[in-house]
Amino acid sequence: MYELKRIVISVNLTNLDEEVVRYASVVSHIMDADSVYFVHVADTLDLPEDLAKQYHDVLAPVDETIKHEIQHLIDNYFPHGESTQISIDVLQGKPTDELIRYGKQKDTDLIILGKPESSSTKINLAKVAEISASSVLFVPKNADIKIDKIAVALDFSDHAKMALTQAVKFTKEGEDVTIYGHHVYQIPKGYSKTGKSHEEFSQIMEENAKKESKKFFASNSLQEDVFEMRYQLSEDAKIDDELFGFAQQKDVDLMIIGSRGRTAAASILLGSVAERLLAYQTNIPLFMVKEKNSNMSFLEALLSI
Repeated sequence: MYELKRIVISVNLTNLDEEVVRYASVVSHIMDADSVYFVHVADTLDLPEDLAKQYHDVLAPVDETIKHEIQHLIDNYFPHGESTQISIDVLQGKPTDELIRYGKQKDTDLIILGKPESSSTKINLAKVAEISASSVLFVPKNADIKIDKIAVALDFSDHAKMALTQAVKFTKEGEDVTIYGHHVYQIPKGYSKTGKSHEEFSQIMEENAKKESKKFFASNSLQEDVFEMRYQLSEDAKIDDELFGFAQQKDVDLMIIGSRGRTAAASILLGSVAERLLAYQTNIPLFMVKEKNSNMSFLEALLSI
């Protein structure tokens, strides 16, 4: 599993920026980041012609004004003297595509951006989650900067291992961090042909999940007793409802899911489930852990890089 050493923070000049930067400073410290890149993408950096003519001796270039605002946020939340290298870039173009392209150009390990309460954002969050070559962390309004309880979606795959590995890193900052492993299972439609009742087959599925769990923890040299496991039956196939329902029940500070990049065998979590997770109105940050550069051929073709 790669380290999260190169982090991009998307700044959109909204009232959510301060919370995103504050949360990003905590994550950057925990991950001991080497480089943090602040970026804003504007549709245009040109002043209206009338204003440019009338106030040409007074108004600073738009990009310089934006950089000044971002620097003010950095000064408030990123302590001076730390070894992390910080830079600011202001770009022009389509915000979603330029952010994804910028992340690729900087060989980013993690993109952090805000998740606004409305859908009015210029950045397509689901597209960033699906196409970016790195992991993505979405920070909603009123996110708690303390990270004491973490929920990790587990299907016992390699991608679940990546998610769990990242969760463990947060425990380094505090001995009292609790990690909940959450496995959601479903009963196959043809179960009645086995002669078992719905309740009986549900029990069989849960016992099988527990066996898979033990095998998963053992094969990945993880101590199962470090995590609190929850096995949950999903009756309506809406996995996202179960994931966030559990996270809210446990009052967690962060939800982590592992997901594949956009390949021929695209992950369910990068399809409709990811979109529905991002649509939830909650103050729980959502961390989508991806295998770095797993979707590069698709990304390069899409962005024509």
